[in-house]
Amino acid sequence: MFSTPRLFNKRRYLLAVFIVVLAILDPFGLASSSDKASAQWLNRMLSSSYPGVGQQHVAVVLIDDKYLMRNGTSWPMPYGEQSKLFKRLLAYKPQAVFADLLYSHDHSLGDPTRGSQLLANVFERYQRQGIPLWLVNTGQTRGEEGQANTLTPFTQVSRPALVKWEGVDDQYPLAVHTQVGLMETPALALYRVFCATQHCDAPPVDAEAAAQRQPIAVQWGLKLSPDQARIADIADAKPPRHFLLDAVMQFFQAVFWKLNDPAQQIYPYTLTLTASDLEVTNPDDQALIAELLRGRLVLVGARIESTGDLVDSPVHGQLPGVYLHAMALDNLITKGMDYTHEFADFPYLPLNWLDVLELTLLTLIAVLKALHARQVAGHGPWSPLRRLEKTLFTSPYPSWLLVMAMLIAASVVLSVNNIAPVNVMGIILLSLVLFSERIEAFFDRDTEQTAV
Repeated sequence: MFSTPRLFNKRRYLLAVFIVVLAILDPFGLASSSDKASAQWLNRMLSSSYPGVGQQHVAVVLIDDKYLMRNGTSWPMPYGEQSKLFKRLLAYKPQAVFADLLYSHDHSLGDPTRGSQLLANVFERYQRQGIPLWLVNTGQTRGEEGQANTLTPFTQVSRPALVKWEGVDDQYPLAVHTQVGLMETPALALYRVFCATQHCDAPPVDAEAAAQRQPIAVQWGLKLSPDQARIADIADAKPPRHFLLDAVMQFFQAVFWKLNDPAQQIYPYTLTLTASDLEVTNPDDQALIAELLRGRLVLVGARIESTGDLVDSPVHGQLPGVYLHAMALDNLITKGMDYTHEFADFPYLPLNWLDVLELTLLTLIAVLKALHARQVAGHGPWSPLRRLEKTLFTSPYPSWLLVMAMLIAASVVLSVNNIAPVNVMGIILLSLVLFSERIEAFFDRDTEQTAV
């Protein structure tokens, strides 16, 4: 009597358990790298269709080398020079300001005319005029084991915004427990100000509630703010195209990234002004700056060649770190509390529901591969089940299309529910194992002909 053989023997099951353990523990970081690459690829693909809601409310002011040279000053900027800069910004009446600058060391060298109190006095004016001001905070106890944090004169005239955290790589938390207590990040702090005057999803009631929420899986936008051309020469920027054309272009740039033109200029999504723009004296230019900054949420950062405060944007490459805060804020303004995020891990386990979904898809690929191999080998007696296997598994294409259909369906469901996508690239690559016999047959064809 013939019997249909089992799909997997005991050794195959042991191998499967071993692979699952490796996938969960990720000892070589391969799964994490594949996940990151997949997320960045999808981020680039969707960047052209990202809505421009937040561009109307957020602006970045950059201190750059050109500004330093123009004013004959150095970096870090003397407090007197910084006080002039923040006075000019205050005159344009922003809604709120976050300065992505860490005031951890007094570099006035004991000179009262250059002392930190000059800048602290300007920051106090923000308080008096009702414009909230946040300064960088590391969440560490200043002076303890050499740790740096904001100087006391500045903490007295500003609010702290956490910019340093661990355990959430490539994500942006709303609030984090630190050495100095529970602290919110700049994006949430500024979003609270936005919600005070605009209709929006109510933010978490307090920092404790914010800390319980999943971090933001930041989505980056591609298209420039319509106001950018009014303030900067962007003649070399590519004109806007249909989002499908942009998506195709982003696809090829992501796949063939080594062939991309490194000199190609991709401007940041957020409306950007330089510190030099605040120095204009022409009344018409001043009116334009006032129009662009009045009532906006402004983030002040730096793009100095000698500093290393850079973040990797999947769309723009390396950008000054202030743009990460600006983009996270934009995500909140655009999506509210329905921002894109990942599943939380199971209690006491280093995996979540997204990991389970990926393992399920991989299991499906393994089962389909085994069914296809059994059909090719022709094992077992003829029966209705064998007839069904012959129909479905003689060719690998139906199995591959089934996997792709399930992958697309899962990605759509996750997207609708604002969940970070499954590892699309990894699963697509692994699904090609369904074609292994045909690939081997193709490369062995000349050998077989020679043997004949």
